[in-house]
Amino acid sequence: MKILHFELPYQTNQGEHIELCYAIDRNDIKYALLHADDGICWKTTIHTDDCAQHIRYAYRVTDCNGNAIRNEQNCWRMFYFNHRSEILFIDSWADDTIDPVFLRSAFSQCIMKPRGADELYLEHLSAPCLLLVHALPPSGNYKWAVVGNTPEWGNWDPRKARLLQRSGTYEWSVKLNRTDFKSGIEYKYILVDPQEPKHVIWEKGNNRSLRSHDLPTSTSIIRQDEKPNIEQPLWKGVGCVIPVFSLKSQGSFGIGDFGDLRLFVRWAAQTALNAVQLLPINDTTHSGTWRDSYPYNGISVFALHPIYLDAREWKHTQAFKRFAPLAKPLNELPAVDYEAAFKLKTDFTKALFEEIGSAVIKTADFKIFKTDNEHWLNDYARFCAYRDYFHTSNFREWPLKKEGERAVDAPELDAEITYYKFVQFLLHRQLQAVHNEAQNLGVILKGDIPIGICPNSVAAWVDSHLFHFDGQAGAPPDDFAVQGQNWGFPTYNWEAMALDGYAWWRRRFEHMKNYFDAYRIDHVLGFFRIWEIPSEHIYGILGRFRPALPFTKSEVAQFGFSLDPETYATPHFSVAYIDADLKLTTDFKEKYLEQTDNVYRLKHPYNYQRKINELVSNEKERDLLLQLSTEVLFIADPEKPQHYHPRIAAQHTRVFAALSDSDKHAFNKLHDNFFYERHNQFWADEALKKIPPITQCRDTAQPAIHLHPLTDEGMLPCAEDLGMVPASVKGVLERLRILSLEIQRMPKTYGVRFDDLRRNPYFSVATIATHDMAPLRLWWLENREQTQTFWHDVLHHGGEAPDEASPEICEDVVTRHIQSPSMLCLLSLQDLLAISPSLRSPHPECEQINVPANPNQYWRYRMHLNIEELIQATAFNDKLISIIERERNTELARTFKQ
Repeated sequence: MKILHFELPYQTNQGEHIELCYAIDRNDIKYALLHADDGICWKTTIHTDDCAQHIRYAYRVTDCNGNAIRNEQNCWRMFYFNHRSEILFIDSWADDTIDPVFLRSAFSQCIMKPRGADELYLEHLSAPCLLLVHALPPSGNYKWAVVGNTPEWGNWDPRKARLLQRSGTYEWSVKLNRTDFKSGIEYKYILVDPQEPKHVIWEKGNNRSLRSHDLPTSTSIIRQDEKPNIEQPLWKGVGCVIPVFSLKSQGSFGIGDFGDLRLFVRWAAQTALNAVQLLPINDTTHSGTWRDSYPYNGISVFALHPIYLDAREWKHTQAFKRFAPLAKPLNELPAVDYEAAFKLKTDFTKALFEEIGSAVIKTADFKIFKTDNEHWLNDYARFCAYRDYFHTSNFREWPLKKEGERAVDAPELDAEITYYKFVQFLLHRQLQAVHNEAQNLGVILKGDIPIGICPNSVAAWVDSHLFHFDGQAGAPPDDFAVQGQNWGFPTYNWEAMALDGYAWWRRRFEHMKNYFDAYRIDHVLGFFRIWEIPSEHIYGILGRFRPALPFTKSEVAQFGFSLDPETYATPHFSVAYIDADLKLTTDFKEKYLEQTDNVYRLKHPYNYQRKINELVSNEKERDLLLQLSTEVLFIADPEKPQHYHPRIAAQHTRVFAALSDSDKHAFNKLHDNFFYERHNQFWADEALKKIPPITQCRDTAQPAIHLHPLTDEGMLPCAEDLGMVPASVKGVLERLRILSLEIQRMPKTYGVRFDDLRRNPYFSVATIATHDMAPLRLWWLENREQTQTFWHDVLHHGGEAPDEASPEICEDVVTRHIQSPSMLCLLSLQDLLAISPSLRSPHPECEQINVPANPNQYWRYRMHLNIEELIQATAFNDKLISIIERERNTELARTFKQ
């Protein structure tokens, strides 16, 4: 039996008590009351089995009825018993602790992972007397130390201070003697620089103290302190953003692969970068054509894209020798030839399977992979085999009688299914190796979680109950897409997902942890609400938010709108508008319109945009009909009769222009209330129901006790919170420690042209542009007026802005972003190379990865130099290191005022 004593000095108010909240090993939390004879020194003793390995614990203050009044915040106490049978824990109340964001694997397993000279001193944890403190690793050359008021503790002389040794990721320790506990000690934590002894940073506030104790020699004494009262420089990292398909090395097969990614990570580490961000890397194979280049249209949310397999791992095989010569001409192309690269990689993997597949699938590693990934791998492999057999990814066209039944009696499909599992095993092994190396080098690999799923995908096939297929996800209109966006993805049935605690999402995130330590949540607003367009329409402007609180007729009337919203939920037009304004022909009217009294309406089926697009071949007529179909003021809710959503941006319609002034005023009020006020708390509550269980985010606004987690708390979540952002989003992201996205030329404050980078929140990602935007040099050329404003108002230069963004201008902009307060500054490779006169692309017009307004975008951007050249670009690499290190040294000096 182990005997555990706890002692906590704490001044309570009358009627208050201290309670110990603890968990032994992986057992549930238990509670034990402490008692204090003097009302200050609280004590208790608990007993546990000899076989117990560790304890996690925290304290809380309760009232006389046992209700919690105050909890310690994010307590980090966790202790391994080792050989000890009796332990006294002497603690101090923890209010200011390490922020929970540092529990994310991006820090605990990567950036702040103990390595090299910081190897853990685990032997300390077996000492009979021990002082432990929890803190982040110090910046620069500083070391944690402790100094006190006795000769053994240095007599307050920092030169004689006891250096602390690292015994955990965020735990520092020093062995003590029993004499330290007999006379009582006063002490402080300090930061010392062994290379500069004069540089000493003292802990603020009152001295800490060890009360005198006279205990049997058989009792171990553990003093645990929480975060020292020393302001440290905020950790800030810099990284590079590039899709895997855009990477190029000397041995690529015409498209980037995981071998290229490994080489790129090494370059990132070499240049003091902390992160590499990618676009989605899931399999998007529908037809094998260039349209599969769209990385957000995956057939699986688990499977990796076979096109990213690095063939060079098998350079001694006959398959490699056969196909490697075909890769060279593809690799010399300035952009990705997706179809040729896909065919080459597919032919190679099939030949490789023929050559080594039978041996690989017998290995223990392959069998473990199959077992660990059974929840998605079987369905994915079957989907791919059926897709190939029936020449379509639209599973609705497969001759299946019911889900799970074999589509055809074709023995060759068994081999195909095994082939796809074989390829996924090879991809998994390669990417996991890249991830492991990135962690060891201190480089965060950041992935991308698409918000939607493709309607022709494994998830839609086997988990159809989790999605709404009568609607399409998209986005409201903005300056870049005046008709809104329609992504074509089904929306989520959150009610169905909640029944098993969002297990589909949790499996998805758990799988991503194999490869990444951070991730971008594509369109995080979708967790608050999604813009849903009816399946019979095309334009995003005819969508509505889901979930939402549509107006009743009486609510519409309360705003002073005098007309029936039901009437204005379908397009209708006056005779004068059709005959006089549009001057439509009799043939057009007879074919597409019907007249009742003095009102024209669209005939069925031309009242649906999909039917218009399908049936009307004349482009001019088709465009006019599509526009006429948007002439509504309200969208009737399909699930709630007599409930209405204002049509967004309806003020630009002809039907709005025909309203009376009073009805225009009333509609403006209800429109703005609906889109900017009515849903703020409702959508915040929706997000707080979903995001914490899915992403393992702690709600820092909730007072619940949080014990030290047994493992890291998952990947670091980073939001893409652009577009029409509800007012409540900022607060929710801050509470959940999800990093926001800050783009200077896409300010979130109404009426502001360019954001002030100096005002970026710390918990954010700063970037110059996303993959959907023009990189800096191209943006500089696009709009002379905005460039001039940026030149004058942001860069503070006079006169005319230069015609092009010179390397000096680009370096200025890059440096300003790195100097912003954002925790992460992630810049595209295009923008980083722009600071170099010799390495920047000669064709900036070719550097934009995606143009959102183009529904037929070919995603084929490729870096114009290879990674080997980048590694050898000493002058550029040294400049990049200098910019990054200069900012880190500035932050260090600013914090410690050196």
